[in-house]
This record gives sequence, structure tokens and C-alpha cells, in this order.
Amino acid sequence: MLLLLVVLEALWAGGNTFETHIIGGREAVPHSRPYMVSLQKSGSHLCGGVLLHQNWVLTAAHCLTQPTQQLRLVLGLHVLGDPSLTCRIRKMVLHPKYKPAPHLENDLALLKLDGKVKPSKKIRPLDLPRGRQAVATGTRCSLAGWGQTHQPGNLARALQELDLRVLDTSMCNNSRFWHGDISPHMICLAADSKSQAPCKGDSGGPVVCRRGQVAGILSFSSENCTNIFKPPVAVAVAPYMSWIKNTLRHNSSPPSP
Repeated sequence: MLLLLVVLEALWAGGNTFETHIIGGREAVPHSRPYMVSLQKSGSHLCGGVLLHQNWVLTAAHCLTQPTQQLRLVLGLHVLGDPSLTCRIRKMVLHPKYKPAPHLENDLALLKLDGKVKPSKKIRPLDLPRGRQAVATGTRCSLAGWGQTHQPGNLARALQELDLRVLDTSMCNNSRFWHGDISPHMICLAADSKSQAPCKGDSGGPVVCRRGQVAGILSFSSENCTNIFKPPVAVAVAPYMSWIKNTLRHNSSPPSP
């Protein structure tokens, strides 16, 4: 275990400290992630989300503390506040075994739009995983969001992205890390530098490990976003495929005019 800690410190010590330090991310190429969704209240960004279907968005359940009538889903967005497609939420489906903080489990929610969106260059769904296999330790992934770029600090104006890798679950469950809070249905993540991490406002955003597929939904991290002993954690999507497909199938009636 000591060797693992030394290796982890060495990995985080790498990276270019002169980059614009999500925290330490880079601006995404505009509309290169057309599946990204901003969950907003009164025009203010709260969480990320991912478009899975013409009228369904997947996000983190803990993001939905506000009444749904006060929330909006904004699609086709790059810079917060720019003209984009704003949709109401017609239906919210939390995972039936969701447990809120402090013991976040099954932190997923499906949101049905009040209409179907037409795929375009700026708006396009992201595919679900094709298998049920867990994401392997060491897999390279990426995350995008409009969360804080500094702590304390403001939200990003333009969509930021960050490269991540999957950490060993048993190490993440060590007493110096998440102390047993990481379940088999979670993905523990780390950036290449200890000054890089997702932060407040990035929750609910998709983790992409295989091109064109959503592997996870960002769930939680430390209050200090760059605390290397509390790395960010996502909910793995593959184990929830039956729930997702059944929810979409059983709620597929067309919206009323």
C-alpha cells in the first residue's frame, strides 16, 4: 500500500503546472461534445448532464434538490448564457435505490424532456455502453463541464474538459482515501496533475472512456476538489443498463401537444 501511495503521488506530481488550471482543464472545442447538457435554475448552471436519446437526459440524482418546475435543461451550449435550446423537464425518474448524501449510492436520475430534440451539429445523443463490463483500472477517460475553474471561484464561462484515468478501487477504499465508501458500481478517477480536478458544478456530467459512449456520471469528490486523497468518483453506467432501458421503454409515450 505504501508503494501505491508513492506511485500515486508521483503521478499527480507530473503534468504541466503552467497550464490554465473544471480546475486545471482546457476549453473544449466548441460543440465537440454535442451531448453535453447544462441543468439550470433561473438561468444559473447547477450541474451537468448527458443527452442519451432525443428526449432523455441522464444526470446525478443529487443534483435534483429543486422542484423540477423550477429547473431547465439547456442543450447545444458552449458558453454559458449564449443562445441555445432550453427545455422543460416533463418527468424525473430517480434510481429506485438512490441514497442521498452522506452515503451517496446509485446516484443517477433520468430526465424526460417536454419534447424531442432534432439531432444537429450542436445537439446529438451519446451512446450507452454496449456491454456490462466494468471500466478497467488505468483506462484513460475524459470529463467535461462548466464547474468552478478555481476554488473558491466562479463557474467556467465556456465548456471545459479534463483527461482522467481510472484508479484501482481497492486503493480508493483504503483508510487514507475513501475508507470503504467506493462500491463496485463506482469509478474512482484521477487527473495527471494534483492541481487538476472536477469541482462544484461538474456533477452529473458524463465520463467518456470509449469513444462515443458514456461510461460514468460524475457523482462526488472532496470539499477541497484537488485533495489527492479524496479523488473524484463517478457512477458506472454499465451496471445500470437494465434500469435505463426499462425506464426509457416504459415512458416512451409521445408528449401531449
